[in-house]
Amino acid sequence: MGARIPNIKPGKASIEYLTKIQASTRFWGGLLLSFLATTSSVLDHYLRSVNAGFAIGFTSVLIIVGSIIELRRSYQAYNVMPSLSNALRRYGV
Repeated sequence: MGARIPNIKPGKASIEYLTKIQASTRFWGGLLLSFLATTSSVLDHYLRSVNAGFAIGFTSVLIIVGSIIELRRSYQAYNVMPSLSNALRRYGV
């Protein structure tokens, strides 16, 4: 496909780099999920003791975090669009 990673040589170096990035992503993602689960449980316990009947579940927290991440990505894509349009116009595409 002709894709390349800046400052990384093609071949074995690319494979090692991508493996390292994937492992790091899995680690930090797992750490984030465990933090969310723990925080959700503590918050749920606290809210049930303070106000009977009101609680925020782990699934709700995941949905909120996922929505915030998706909104951020959409916003970044929207901000990149004018510069992309200008670049394409410059090359006659």
